[in-house]
Amino acid sequence: MTNCNFVIPTYNRPYYLQRILDYYHKHGSDFNIIVADSSSEENKKLNKKIILSFLNLNIQYLDKYPKEINPHHKFADMVNYAKEKYCVFCADDDFVTPNGIRQSVNFLENNPDFTVAHGHYITFGLKVKNDREKQFYWETRYLNKSITFSDPKNRLIKHLSEYFQPTLYGVHRTDFLKMVYKEFLKSKTDPLLFGELLPSMLTLIYGKMKSLDVLYMARQDYSRCPGYWPSLRDFMNKGKYDEEYVKFKECLAVHLHKKSQLSIEKSKKVIDNAMSMYIKKNCSFSYKYFLVSKIKYILNVLHTPDWIYKKIRLLHKLYKLCKKLFTSQQTDIFSASLGNPSFKYYNDFEKIRTYVISYAKKR
Repeated sequence: MTNCNFVIPTYNRPYYLQRILDYYHKHGSDFNIIVADSSSEENKKLNKKIILSFLNLNIQYLDKYPKEINPHHKFADMVNYAKEKYCVFCADDDFVTPNGIRQSVNFLENNPDFTVAHGHYITFGLKVKNDREKQFYWETRYLNKSITFSDPKNRLIKHLSEYFQPTLYGVHRTDFLKMVYKEFLKSKTDPLLFGELLPSMLTLIYGKMKSLDVLYMARQDYSRCPGYWPSLRDFMNKGKYDEEYVKFKECLAVHLHKKSQLSIEKSKKVIDNAMSMYIKKNCSFSYKYFLVSKIKYILNVLHTPDWIYKKIRLLHKLYKLCKKLFTSQQTDIFSASLGNPSFKYYNDFEKIRTYVISYAKKR
């Protein structure tokens, strides 16, 4: 794995940074790690001490980022420090399995027409039982589906109209990822609106996406982002969407034209049609969405204590679970199998569960 840079953006969460570095200290010490830190000065001092305690890890520490920087702008800069052939991002509170990265790198090595590879994602968290013991829970996060059309137009339509799985945390070739983020910055589109979507769409214009049958990533269920992140509907309500969408479309149209036989104008029409399906899927008005959006805004404005935020998240989690039980009888075979010691990816899963529980006991 020495040909892969593992990049960890971190922000005011020394506890999680220590947890993930400890995990790779035991299970992925052959990574070349980059830590991109935009924490407060106090937390940067703590993070430096944490990094120095892992002498067996090859870590490049970047502490130049101000705490006000947008995460997507930080992503666009930190990727330039990656020197290996492959690169993967991982938030400080998540885990990407070494086995998942290894299989993804091997796949990309043998399939040059693919631009990104990853696998199964799960969401995890801890809940307190009646005896006050903390219990680990998990469930599938995204659909595990590949996009393998040979035509860039069809790949873009599929990815944008359905958008069932982001590419942000997948394994990419480093030179390609640098190009993608360079184009993102050049587009000057609002990172809050298109910071994730634009790089993801460029990835599918230039190549195929492979979702492997492997436990690839475990994402923390409770992770409160600083400040209030406006949604696409918020941009629309404030009259700011159209201007930003033009920048997004112009950038994609240039690259779709470059990689296909379509003219610029036909490329724009393809993007418009796919985006209209994306909006229909994600922005159809519902009172539930309206209520959740307002609650999130109020909680952030009032600087609500984390324990209240966690309780509300727990209620929302319970609502989703009940909805799932009453609307579908299908079993998530992969997620259900992870707890079985005979399952082929049980060891990868158990390592993550062990770290999450053991670190929770130290808090």
